[in-house]
Amino acid sequence: MAPSHAPYSVNKSPKEYDEYKFTLPALYRELAKEELREDDVVREKALTEMRHWIAVNPYIFKCRTDAKFLLRFLRFRQFSVPMACEALERYLTVRELYPSWFKNLDCNESTMKEIFHSGTFTLLGWDAAGRMVGFSRFSRFDGEKHSPAQDARFMALVMETMLECEEFQVGGCHVLIDFEGSTVANFEKWSTTDLKIMMDAYSHTYPLRYADIHSAGLPKYGSSVIETFLSFANPKMREKISCFSTAAEMEKYFEAPLKPALYGGTVDLELANRALWKRMEDQREVVLGLDQMEIDLDYYSSRWNFEGNTPDEIAAGAMFKRLTMN
Repeated sequence: MAPSHAPYSVNKSPKEYDEYKFTLPALYRELAKEELREDDVVREKALTEMRHWIAVNPYIFKCRTDAKFLLRFLRFRQFSVPMACEALERYLTVRELYPSWFKNLDCNESTMKEIFHSGTFTLLGWDAAGRMVGFSRFSRFDGEKHSPAQDARFMALVMETMLECEEFQVGGCHVLIDFEGSTVANFEKWSTTDLKIMMDAYSHTYPLRYADIHSAGLPKYGSSVIETFLSFANPKMREKISCFSTAAEMEKYFEAPLKPALYGGTVDLELANRALWKRMEDQREVVLGLDQMEIDLDYYSSRWNFEGNTPDEIAAGAMFKRLTMN
C-alpha cells in the first residue's frame, strides 16, 4: 500500500514554495545551458509560471510543486512552460488511465523483486558526457511467468526512481539492449495494445531525455513485435535507435569504464545491480507518494486523444495562455 503521507506535499497551492539551488557538478551546469537553455534566471521564471498555472488549473486537484518534480518537465521541454505543462498533464492522465501499469510502484513487491533480481535492467553508471547508461538483457524478462503489465511496472519503477535524480533529468540516458538469448515467449506475450501503452510511456508520457539507443541480437521471430512497438514511438526517438546483428557489434558503444564483464569489460553487473536496488529503496516512499496526486480524469480522458500518438498540444498551449492571462 502507498504511504499514509507523501514525502513531498501534493498541495497544489502552498503558502510558500521550496527555494531551489543548483548544486550539480559544473558538467551539468554546462549541459543544462547548452542543451536545455537553463540558467538561474530562466529556471526561476519558469518555475514561477508553472506553479501559478498549476495553482489556478481547475482540473488538477493535487500535484507536487517542488522544484525537483517540476524540473522533470521543464528540462524535458527545454523550459518551454506551455509544453512542460502539457507534458505534466499527459503524465498525470496516463498514470490515472492505466493505474495497474503505472501506480503503486513498490520495489518491495515480490514480483518487482523477482524481475529485478533476474538481471533485466542494470544502471552501469554515468558516461563522460554526463549521461546515465542503462543496460537491458531482454532475455532475462520471463516470457511465461510475468505479464506485460508486470514487466512494464518494473520499468516504470526504474524510470520514476531515476527521474528523482537531477543528473538524469539534465544529462538524459544512453540505453543498450541485448536481445541475444531471447525466446519466442519473450515476444509473443505482448499484444498490440500492450506495446502501445508501453511505448507511449517511453516516448510520450515519462519526461525522458534519450541520447543514443543501441540494440543487438534481435531474433527474426521478434522482429515484427519490435517493429510494431517502434511504430508507436515519436519520430525523434526512432532517429536515435541503432540495431546490430550481434552483441559483439554493439560492444564498441560501451565506454571502457562502463563495459560489463560479460563483454570483456570490468563492470560487475551484480555490484551495479546492488547500487540500483539501493537507489530504489531510498526513493521508495517518494515514488509511492506520487500516487497521491489527483486530477479530473473525466475532463482529461475526454479531451486528450489517447487513441493516437500525439496529445492535443494546441489545446494545452491555449489553456496555459488563458490561465496565465487571468
